[in-house]
Amino acid sequence: MAHFLLRYTLAPDYLARRGALREAHLALAWAAADAGTLLLGGAVGDPPESALLLFGDAAAARAFAEKDPYVTDGIVAHWDVVPWTTVVGAEAANPIRPA
Repeated sequence: MAHFLLRYTLAPDYLARRGALREAHLALAWAAADAGTLLLGGAVGDPPESALLLFGDAAAARAFAEKDPYVTDGIVAHWDVVPWTTVVGAEAANPIRPA
């Protein structure tokens, strides 16, 4: 399985506006996790300035962002999907072990 990171840059007023959207965002995220498309996700930093969501498919990551109320209501200032070449760990897509 390949890995892709959905990267969110959060708006400056993210924390002030998150409350009204959080339940819908988490429902979407847990539905994606239960379906097996979203592997992990969460905010980065304290207070958060960004968020990372790990997917096994780039199209699923883009589709998630396009439906996410955090994106559609503007508390995500920017998002993109980038491939993540995982090389270490039980779930690594491209495991490389030392010789």
